[in-house]
Amino acid sequence: MPVKLLSETSQSLNPGAFIFLYTLDCSSLGGPILRWANCCEEDGSPVQFGGIEYPPMNFAAEGFTWEGDTLPRPKITTSVADDAGEIPQRMLDLIFGYKGGQGATLYRIRTLDRYLDGHEDGGESIAYPSDVFLVDRVSVNKQNAVWELLAPLDLPNLKLPSRQVLRDACPWIYRHWDSGEDEFVYDGTDMACPYTGEAGDGKNGETTDGSGDVCGHRLSDCVLRFGEGNPLYYGGFPGVARTRA
Repeated sequence: MPVKLLSETSQSLNPGAFIFLYTLDCSSLGGPILRWANCCEEDGSPVQFGGIEYPPMNFAAEGFTWEGDTLPRPKITTSVADDAGEIPQRMLDLIFGYKGGQGATLYRIRTLDRYLDGHEDGGESIAYPSDVFLVDRVSVNKQNAVWELLAPLDLPNLKLPSRQVLRDACPWIYRHWDSGEDEFVYDGTDMACPYTGEAGDGKNGETTDGSGDVCGHRLSDCVLRFGEGNPLYYGGFPGVARTRA
């Protein structure tokens, strides 16, 4: 089971190197999507994760750690020029065409090098839950671009909850079976359920093949898949008390 495997590996004596993968999504601004990583393969080529390529980039990241009850306000500083001192066209487009990415969404994926595509345990997109931040402020000079980030909950005038509170229904989008390709198809958005285990848990708990692997979106369905006592990714709010009229 991927979730258990990641947990056990992280606590072992030799878990491997931690890898950080970043995606700056400027599509809401009509701009590009930039991806990069804090490393590269031994031959200098970009790493791949989940079939997506993350080129190495010269950057510094700070402030992602939570301190008490204060929401983190991370900062990413990156060199805007390549080794020859020239600014890449994609960076120029971002800086001058889309305000440097202000208002864009940044995703940070944390995983281990063993789970990268092409590595010993790769190919399953095993990672910790993604961090999501918004670009609050941007400053650019001839050498660097600095993105100051904030958590979505830190937005001024944000009202909670930002989605409907449901006790007995999980909103995450469960995979579906493609009979033509004879494989599961996973949702590509942040609403995707992370379960990638074997088929066999039908809507009512019966054993079934891939075509019948349908989640009932209840807490019991989550336990059925991830296992009793393991971390669950249930998207409902089981702790919400029932009220009577």
